[in-house]
Amino acid sequence: MKLKPEQIQEKTAKLMEKGYFTVPIAEPTRRFLHEQSSLSNPAWRQETVGKVIDLKATDYERSTTAVAKDIATTLTGKQQQLRPHEFQLRRAKNQGADQWHQDKGPKKVICIATIEGRGTEYVKRAESEGIFEAGHFGKMTPLDARAVEQRTKEAKQDRFYFFAGKGICEDSIPKLVHRSPHQSGRSIFLARWQ
Repeated sequence: MKLKPEQIQEKTAKLMEKGYFTVPIAEPTRRFLHEQSSLSNPAWRQETVGKVIDLKATDYERSTTAVAKDIATTLTGKQQQLRPHEFQLRRAKNQGADQWHQDKGPKKVICIATIEGRGTEYVKRAESEGIFEAGHFGKMTPLDARAVEQRTKEAKQDRFYFFAGKGICEDSIPKLVHRSPHQSGRSIFLARWQ
C-alpha cells in the first residue's frame, strides 16, 4: 500500500471529519487476503483472540506501516515512530470486541478490513457525540439504543478502514466508536500500531 503526500493530507482531513477514512483494496491484495484466509491454510494458529495468521515482517506490512506513520505524523504534527503491535488475519472470537469501544492506548493507528462475513460496525464521529458514555479501557456505553441503532454503519468488504486509537492522546483527534458484529464465521484483516 502506498499513499502520496497529498493523499495522506486528504485522507487525514477525512479522518478528522468522520473519525476514519478508507482506502480501496487493490485486486492483487484482495486475492492474497482471500487465499490466506482460507480455512485450509495451515498457517492458522489458535490464539486467545481466535485463529490468527501473522503477516508481520512482510513487504505488505512494511509499506502499510509507512502509511500509518505518515497518518500519525500528519494528525499530531509530530514525527511518529510506530511499530506494528498486530498485523494479521483473524477469525475473531469477539472477546470484548463485540461491545462498543474505542481502541485504547498505546495503539495509535488501526486498520481493519472485512474478508468474509459482516463488516465491523461503527458510528461516525459527529453522530456518536451525545449517544455514548465513555467507560473504562475504551468501552463506550450506549445512552440511547435506538439512536445508536439508527446511526450504525457497516464496513464494506472492498476497503481498508483507518482510524486513530487512544495512543494518540490529543483530544482534538477523533477516536472511532466501533464493534465487531454479533456473527460467527467472520474473517478480518487487523493491523494496530503503537
